[in-house]
Amino acid sequence: MLKHPPILGGPAQEGMLVIDVLSQKLMGLVEFYGEAYLDVGCGNGAFTVGLGNKFNRVVGIDVESNRLIDFSRNRRAYRVLVCQMSAEEMGFADETFDLISAIEVLEHIPNLSKAIFEIHRVLKSGGYFCITCPNQWFPFETHGIKLLGREIGGRYPLLTYFPSLHSRIALARVFTVRSLDSIITPIGFKRTGLDFAFPTFERGSRWGKLFRPLRNLMRWLERTPLRVFGVSIVAAYQKVDR
Repeated sequence: MLKHPPILGGPAQEGMLVIDVLSQKLMGLVEFYGEAYLDVGCGNGAFTVGLGNKFNRVVGIDVESNRLIDFSRNRRAYRVLVCQMSAEEMGFADETFDLISAIEVLEHIPNLSKAIFEIHRVLKSGGYFCITCPNQWFPFETHGIKLLGREIGGRYPLLTYFPSLHSRIALARVFTVRSLDSIITPIGFKRTGLDFAFPTFERGSRWGKLFRPLRNLMRWLERTPLRVFGVSIVAAYQKVDR
């Protein structure tokens, strides 16, 4: 875990392949339907609208007002309630939502433990918490680093394999399945599903364009034992009575 507050993340843009890849993987773990759905860290709503289309009530929260403005301007978001709100302190009643998602968000939340407690509080008993987050075993740090007070973007090979160094200079957290479980399950969850996703090569114009011919290979690797080295962990947790 980081020794300093993580930076905020950038949203996916409508039409990106990563939206389809991660959404399909999440829906492969849990059926997205019910009365109420909450997307934590919804950003511009790139994931929220599609994942929430079988719920009667859909809510998206984020701390960045400019992302929410973009979300509200999306004509497909007419039935989504969009709120500027932190995951660490949510203004919802206990057991409000049937399903909560956090897609590439946990790595950016300052007080992650507090946020998980809040998610548990507003989730109905038996409901699901579905996440995607950076995988420590992916051989590149993708969020950049901070050196001598400067934030430097880019891809840094093998940095995630050295946790002590990573915790000092990386701009966002990474997780293993074990570390995720250690944070989430003691609060009153059990993990019910697990998958991994490889990159879609859409961020970073130079490297993205160079590696896009490998997209089909990435999808194939997700069906092999090498999937554990994917860029993202995809997991589902169910709220259980303690």
